[in-house]
Amino acid sequence: MAQHHRLSPSARDINVLTVQGLTDLEIATLFAKWRWDSEDKQACTSCGTLDTHYPRRRRRRISRRPASSAIGPNTGNPSWQCKHCYAVFSLTSGTIFDSTKLSLRLILLGAVIMLTSGNGTSAVAAMQALGVSYKTAFLMLHRFREVMALDQPTEPIKGIAQMDGGYFCGKPRKSNVHRPATRSQMMNRYGKQPMPGELKPWEQAGMSYRNWMKKRNKRVVLAVTDSSGGRGEGSRSVMVAVAQMGETELNVRSMAARHVAPGAMIWTDEAGAYNQLGRDYEHYAVSHAERYVDPEGVTDNHCESFFSRLRRAEYGVYHGFRPVNLHFYACEAAWRHTHRRLSKRAQVDRLMSGVLQAALSTRLRGYHAGKGIRTEILID
Repeated sequence: MAQHHRLSPSARDINVLTVQGLTDLEIATLFAKWRWDSEDKQACTSCGTLDTHYPRRRRRRISRRPASSAIGPNTGNPSWQCKHCYAVFSLTSGTIFDSTKLSLRLILLGAVIMLTSGNGTSAVAAMQALGVSYKTAFLMLHRFREVMALDQPTEPIKGIAQMDGGYFCGKPRKSNVHRPATRSQMMNRYGKQPMPGELKPWEQAGMSYRNWMKKRNKRVVLAVTDSSGGRGEGSRSVMVAVAQMGETELNVRSMAARHVAPGAMIWTDEAGAYNQLGRDYEHYAVSHAERYVDPEGVTDNHCESFFSRLRRAEYGVYHGFRPVNLHFYACEAAWRHTHRRLSKRAQVDRLMSGVLQAALSTRLRGYHAGKGIRTEILID
């Protein structure tokens, strides 16, 4: 029996102890390689010139009082002055960590800790592991998630693709009175039949008012998996998008046009929104009312496996998603699933390279001061 990739030696080739054993110079060299792919040359953030620029000395600390921050005054982030335009820049200037007070060691430790868990890492766990405040840990992890959202596969699937939708957010609270809902109430609850013209529709659906209001937060995550691999290998990659209106024909068509090449084969379930895919693709559907896999092997279990991991993250790690951030949590789960077979060091290299190549985030800039953009990212 083959060894699982999370139990192999490559899954632990970098850890917290490894990062703690590095010197500040070694960490700065790693960051320089991830950003500029060079150890002795730097690219100016103002004029873009790649050269060996003038290194700047750290300013001496005159006061004898200890630093007010737990991070300390030395962030290990060297800076340079451009030889051509004389602009001053550092390793994180112009990146998603621009003007950060975090040390390079803490940023690298945050990436390693985030990638240690298979389903996700909460801000509370990162806060305790790094010794920073909750707000600092929250913004650090969300910066990583934004980079993961930008790193989705862009090449259309040309072989076999599986497509499905999973519903998240709007988790109802269990009722105090254990009364099973009738079939008519279940049909009203999930929109299978029109709601009677009553002033209290939540009673017609057998729900409390609080749970009825939570239904407005329910979103669907549309997933497309590249299932062209061999038997037992799982999906090669996952692409996701969040929709507010559900699995509609418009959302399904947009998702397929974005991630599936014309003429490819698509496997779905029996939902009516996927019937239109037969016009441009070779479409096969499996009836979940009868079986998970039909006799010819048609299934969407790769999507169901991805949704299972995302639900474990929702309930077990983060204890609930909010619609405004669901896109980034879904992209994080897709990034983990797509790169799950890479070694841990390769995952850290890919993530940190994206971090140092990503531009300044408009959503997270001044987030806790109310200046960030807090809008949903939807496909519809």
